[in-house]
Amino acid sequence: MRTVADGNAAPARWAIDELLHSYVSWREECRAVSQAYQWWTAADRAERGAAYAVYSAALEREEHAARTYARHSERVRRTAT
Repeated sequence: MRTVADGNAAPARWAIDELLHSYVSWREECRAVSQAYQWWTAADRAERGAAYAVYSAALEREEHAARTYARHSERVRRTAT
């Protein structure tokens, strides 16, 4: 069983730091999607196109962040086994 004091634990800590960073980034993008959606649904006719473009871009950023988080989760899972 590995412990934090093990010399082999350093790469795992680095991977966990990346995992946490990617999780925070993903959650921030989730919030941006929510805000963009609220703007889009409340937009008047003149703003609707721009609001939808912002919402669509927020969705793409959130998807990218979610995939990054998933990759880091998998990396940590592999190093834990």
